[in-house]
Parts: sequence; C-alpha cells; structure tokens
Amino acid sequence: MLYKLPRLASRATPSKFEGDILPPPLFFRVRRRLHRCHLLLLALLLSPFSLLAQSSPIVILHTNDTHSHLEAYNEPDIGNVGGVVRRNTFIQETRSQYPNTIVVDAGDFSQGTPYFNLFKGFPEIELMNKMGYDVVTLGNHEFDNGSKALAKRLKLADFKIVCTNYQFKNKQLAKLVKPYTIIHVDGKTIGFFGLLQDMRRLILPTHYQEVTFLDPVATAQKMVDILKNKENCELIICLSHLGITAEFEGDITDKNIAENVPGIDIIIGGHSHLLLEEPVIVNNTRILQVRKHGIYVGKLIISD
Repeated sequence: MLYKLPRLASRATPSKFEGDILPPPLFFRVRRRLHRCHLLLLALLLSPFSLLAQSSPIVILHTNDTHSHLEAYNEPDIGNVGGVVRRNTFIQETRSQYPNTIVVDAGDFSQGTPYFNLFKGFPEIELMNKMGYDVVTLGNHEFDNGSKALAKRLKLADFKIVCTNYQFKNKQLAKLVKPYTIIHVDGKTIGFFGLLQDMRRLILPTHYQEVTFLDPVATAQKMVDILKNKENCELIICLSHLGITAEFEGDITDKNIAENVPGIDIIIGGHSHLLLEEPVIVNNTRILQVRKHGIYVGKLIISD
C-alpha cells in the first residue's frame, strides 16, 4: 500500500508524485582528461575510473539520514526543503537525462517524524521503491522497533540491502541483508558493500540482541579483496553509516576505513549529518555525505 502524501501548495511541477523540484543538489563531476587546460579537474579525479571508458556517463545519486521526512518542511537556515516529492522529481529527471543512473542511501531512512511512529516505517520503504532506489545500507535507527519488525519491513523492499559487518541471528534479516551486491551498468561492474556502527552504545539492548557486530576495518578489507579479485569490480563503493567523525571514543569512522583499507574508490556516508560540499579525500578514497532529512541529493557523474 502507498501512503498518499499531501501536495505542495506552491511552485508545483507535475511529476509522478506531483511536486516541485529539489534545491540544487551536491554535484561532483568526475572527468578523465589529459589536456593541460583541464588540470583543475584533477582534484576530483578518481584514478580507478581510467578503467571506465564509456559512451554514456554513470551517475550515482545518494542520500543519507532522511529520517522519515516524507513531506517538505521548513529548515531554519535554508527555508522550505526536502520531501519525497522533490526527491522523486529530481531522480526521475536525472534518469531521463542519464540512463545509467544508480540511486543509493547510506542509512537512517527511518525514525524522526510521526510517519514512523504511526506507520512503523512501512511508508519509507514503499516510497523508496517508487523512487527507484537500487542499493541501501542500514542505519542504527532502522532497528528502533527491533530486528523482527525491521525484517518485516525489508521484505517489501525492491532494492538491495547491504551490511558487511553485522551477523544476524534473525533468519529473515540474514536472507534479506547481504554483505555486498554487484550492479552491472553499461558493461561495467560496480561493487557495493555496507558498514554500520556498533549499536551497543546507540539503541536498546532488546533491539540489537539478534545482531553480532564485527570489526568494520577487517570486514571492509575482506570485501575489497572479494570485489576486486573474485567479482572483478572496476569500481568499489562503500555505503557507510559509521560517520565521518567519532561520536564516542574508540569509534571507527569513514576516515579510519579510508586510511586502513586501500582499494575503496568512494565512501558514501551518513550518521554525522554533515554537508560535504566537496569530497573529503583520504588515501585516494572520496568520502561524501549530504547532511540529513533529504535536504540535498548528492550527484556524482563518472564520465570520460
């Protein structure tokens, strides 16, 4: 069942959800050029992309920490922002321009508005299906109603769910959540894997009792080895809900992963609710994050 959202009263532009357009997305354009006049683009050059010669660009759209903000709302420092209406309009417009578009989320798409309290996270899944998400990782707030409730919701997902550093005793979650997934786009092989924080300091013990937390550095290294050597991926992307900054002493962050695990091309992060207007570059790994509540959609273009 799809929960009908109210229309926005102003600036409406017809779309599948009848809404208006997003604020300008974060936009990282990656090009491979040899001419001197393009040397300024080297700051955004991802060296593994030299393997991705292609006729049509690959576009990665990414969100994080949308926290059940299904409707537009007023953000004090920006104004009227967010909502799935805007997000869907932007996603569909991007897909019409770039057929090789992949849409991903870095977790915490649940909890934060009465929609979650009333409908227990089902509208979030159904609307992400409608928007055409391809791959997501989980955030700690996905577990707010416990593992069994999460498994019930995720059974409805049309997208892939990845988390490398959790082992699930819940059999349904173990079937639904995979360590990694592969997407083939325009003849190229792209590997996605997910990392999540140690929930023992974040949520109630009853909600994580069916989960065993594994070291994110060791599991990330294992995934890179598998994706490179077994799956022959030309691009490796980590969807991370570790955070780019430590919340508690001893936390492993996105920067720690990039420092200790070579071979990850991009980390699309969440949890810290930070707006990174430019990628943070650590050991040739680009770390991205786009604040919270669906205010922004990150856009990464990979082209010749």
